[in-house]
Amino acid sequence: MRKHRLIHNWTSCLLLVLLLTVSCQRNTIYHSFQPVNATGWDKSDTLIFTLPKVIANTSYQYEIGIRHKDSYNYRDLWLTINQDTLHLYLADSKGNWKGTGIGEIRQLTYPIEIHSLSQDSIQEFHITHIMEDNPLYGIHDIGLKIKEHP
Repeated sequence: MRKHRLIHNWTSCLLLVLLLTVSCQRNTIYHSFQPVNATGWDKSDTLIFTLPKVIANTSYQYEIGIRHKDSYNYRDLWLTINQDTLHLYLADSKGNWKGTGIGEIRQLTYPIEIHSLSQDSIQEFHITHIMEDNPLYGIHDIGLKIKEHP
């Protein structure tokens, strides 16, 4: 009887976590990560995110995700997304990484505003780095998430 109750409780907890995870992602219309070249991210290496057809007259929230190695040499990262420039801080002023992770990879997400695109014309995002180093070492993946604004 005790074993049955334990299995039932475990199953109930697992279903609750799954339900919460699915319900939290309901308004997400696009979410994808693209790897950066393992030999370094060259300034000419543009990451292109091709979006599904979005609904006109709908407000969206944008997020950019960064996965980087602990060996990344800077506390910040400068990117361009189409014609917009982003300055993201990956570490605080003392050099402590802001992202979470296990091992040598850290991940963090930033809400961003896209000024160069109208809602009806968004079809692709072109992301490049504009750091001085070429190639840039230590960036692992770049992600893009688009959610319907509640």
